[in-house]
Amino acid sequence: MAILRLDEQTTRESRPGVVGRAIGGPATGATQLSAGLNTLAPGALIDYHSHPDAEIMHYVIEGDVECVLDGHRVSLHAGDGVLAPVNAKHSFENRSGAPVVFITASTTIGAGREAHEPDPPSHGPLPKYIVFAEDVVPTYPWPGTERFDPMDASFGSSTLLFSKGVIAPGSVAPAHFHPETEEFMYCLSGELMAMYNGQELPLHAGDMFLAEPGAHHTIFNASSATAILIAVHPTTAPVRRPVDWTPSTPLPATPAT
Repeated sequence: MAILRLDEQTTRESRPGVVGRAIGGPATGATQLSAGLNTLAPGALIDYHSHPDAEIMHYVIEGDVECVLDGHRVSLHAGDGVLAPVNAKHSFENRSGAPVVFITASTTIGAGREAHEPDPPSHGPLPKYIVFAEDVVPTYPWPGTERFDPMDASFGSSTLLFSKGVIAPGSVAPAHFHPETEEFMYCLSGELMAMYNGQELPLHAGDMFLAEPGAHHTIFNASSATAILIAVHPTTAPVRRPVDWTPSTPLPATPAT
């Protein structure tokens, strides 16, 4: 298990106006997933590049950013996502007057990087792995939780499942474990509780929780306000095995079904 608190996370300015914060990876014990949170100041640019050994998910959580993916130029807003497949050339530029924040996730630890000159504009159909928020149909996997999957196999991912859960007070995800894969969880807003092998631990906004293969775990909301969780699996079809567990932390009223 690893819980990486917000005040323990390291940041680095990789280029002018681009600050990355490591929220998951080898330093947290991960062997199957790497994740970061990037903030682009107004005018900042992540230049055109590709990854020869990784596909990487980018999910906008705040602001507006211009993305170029293999010549396709699109404007991304909060809730939009784009997957850069292996060798896909891509860049990000903040042309707005406010910061842009997005999460990245990959199943490759220490991905390689190759710089490229800009391609001519592409006017063909957008690849299906450019995903706009309005194209993501929510599901309701258990009472009180609304789930969005802005990246999965249906959108072209071959390596990961990326989800956002909007979790109401009192909502409890069924306890489970994954026999062979990790699960990365990041508290985007609000306050949550994580269960790890029966131990209950608080998660505040900005904290990360990693469950290794075989670890019994879940997330629940014992607070009085809605919280948002990002969850990433290093497979598009995670295997879940249920376990018996009941939270000992007091819960607010049970959410309506």
